Amino acid sequence: MEIKYEIADDKIRNFTDSAKSRLQEQSQKYTLEIISEAEKVEELIRENGASTEITDNIIFQAVRRNKTEKKKSIKTILVRIIAELLLFVSGLMFIPEKFITTENTFNLGYFVAFAIVTLIALVATIVTYFIGGE
Repeated sequence: MEIKYEIADDKIRNFTDSAKSRLQEQSQKYTLEIISEAEKVEELIRENGASTEITDNIIFQAVRRNKTEKKKSIKTILVRIIAELLLFVSGLMFIPEKFITTENTFNLGYFVAFAIVTLIALVATIVTYFIGGE
């Protein structure tokens, strides 16, 4: 059985052809994710030896689980780890005495290193915000 659904033309009248195509692709991807999640839910609640049956309640649970359990990509996880480590390192580097040399002059080299680490940490943190979609 093939499942099809229609969307009224007035809902997508301002969409370009490529936008309509992208919407169709994403809708199919989302539907397949719901189907996969529904199979997982059904498998969790199925009694041993019982036949497979996915009900509307299982679909409802799958939709809820799919919304709350977003899978993070490896790229997102790595950027978050790097951001956290750099923030930690920049915190450790903040030692006011190190900004002044023994001759009571400004230690430009240490300041530049501190500023670079802090700036990279800040940019990585902002990137994680946009990558994660939060």
